[in-house]
Amino acid sequence: MFIAFFMIFAPIFAFVSVSKWWSDNAGVDQVIQTGLLFVLIAVTLFTLLMAWGLIVDMKALASSMSPELASSNFGKTFKGFVAFGVAFTILILGTAVGLGLLVFSAAFRS
Repeated sequence: MFIAFFMIFAPIFAFVSVSKWWSDNAGVDQVIQTGLLFVLIAVTLFTLLMAWGLIVDMKALASSMSPELASSNFGKTFKGFVAFGVAFTILILGTAVGLGLLVFSAAFRS
C-alpha cells in the first residue's frame, strides 16, 4: 500500500497534464483540480489508516507473545513501531501537501 501511495499519482498527473494541454476551459480545469483534491485526501487518509493499523497490529502481536518467543531473535525485532509510524506519517503527509501545492499552484493553473 505504501508503494501504491507514492506511485499512484504519476498516471493521475499525466492525465491532468494531457487534459490541460487539450483544454483551455477554466471550468474543466476546476473540475480536474477538485477531483484531484478528493483523490488526494482519500488516498492519504486510507494510507495513514493502513500505516497506523499495521503499527497497532504489531504492538498487539508483541504484547501477546509468549516469553520464549519474545526473548528470541525474532521477538526482539518487534520494537520501534512508533518511530516507523512517525516517519511514514511525515512522508505520507509531506507527499500529500506537495501534491496539493502542485495542483493548486499558479504555475500549474497557467
